[in-house]
Amino acid sequence: MKHTLCSILVMLIISATQIPSYAVQSDSLYCDGRIISIGDTAGEVISKCGQPAYTFQREQNIVDELYPTRIITTVIIDDWTFNFGPDRFQYHMLLKNGRVMGIESLDYGY
Repeated sequence: MKHTLCSILVMLIISATQIPSYAVQSDSLYCDGRIISIGDTAGEVISKCGQPAYTFQREQNIVDELYPTRIITTVIIDDWTFNFGPDRFQYHMLLKNGRVMGIESLDYGY
């Protein structure tokens, strides 16, 4: 009985460490005691958190079908990742036209 219980416990611990990491949506992020929230500008983020570890920028066309016209708007999408070291989580931030639209908590940094 005792051996079976120990075996089950070991199997649970091993399986728990093999669960894949995933991103968790958030409405805010703390950088050195200062808060970043949805809607903040890129300048505010950089002044509070510093430069991101990774950046990627792309253009995206948004099409509005308003009969009889069709309006195409181009927006700038920035993907930023902040790495605060091995003791803190990394964060992915999505900006649209220079404003924070989404924040995700990732796995621990490096």
